[in-house]
Amino acid sequence: MRVLAVNATYRPGKTTSRLAGKALEGAASLGAQTEMVHLKELDIGFCTNCLTCYQDQESEIADCVLTDDVRGVLEKIRKADGVILASPVHNGFVSGLMTAFVERATWTTLKPTGEMMGLKGCPEPRLTGKARAVATLVSAGMMPAELRQYCDTGSPWLMEAGVMICNGSPVGDMYAGAVFPRELNDDEWRRAYFFREITEAQDREAFELGQAMAQAIAGGQVKPYDPMAMMAALEEGKE
Repeated sequence: MRVLAVNATYRPGKTTSRLAGKALEGAASLGAQTEMVHLKELDIGFCTNCLTCYQDQESEIADCVLTDDVRGVLEKIRKADGVILASPVHNGFVSGLMTAFVERATWTTLKPTGEMMGLKGCPEPRLTGKARAVATLVSAGMMPAELRQYCDTGSPWLMEAGVMICNGSPVGDMYAGAVFPRELNDDEWRRAYFFREITEAQDREAFELGQAMAQAIAGGQVKPYDPMAMMAALEEGKE
């Protein structure tokens, strides 16, 4: 059992990395082999929209005109049984590093041969050798958990993209809202990002997210990507 974390923080060693690490520890506690990829340490170029990958409808991972590190990450996803997509919250969304990676991964791991609600040419997975469990983990610098709905538009988008890219199904998501050691004064609120702390409860939640992923994989609960099921899950999450 292999579980991979794709980490899109610009600050390795900080909140997102620590929580993603805890999630991997949770998976490892149930026997998973784990690895974390730090996108910041890699060469991730911007998609040029040349449509080379889009036109390749045969390859398991389509060709790209850019020769950087993206394909290596996609190969790790191909081998994985579970994938955790981790990012800080930037302007209410995931980081630009994550969006750049997902944009590059989209048509290289998907092909325009699917159909949904009568519409042909929809994306469907290329990585059909197995289904993969998918989880998302995002950490906020200022917005607490109770205000997540006003800050976290990235998690649903990331999950929807993730299950398509990985040909899998969701096993859970985590929003690590900001927690401060005390009530901040007016001047401190202007520097709130530097005061946020990770709590034991957040460490535990991340650990349990990794365990849930490993349990779903070991228990045969992971299903291939189903667009209608995914749409229903996203709609349920809005309620």
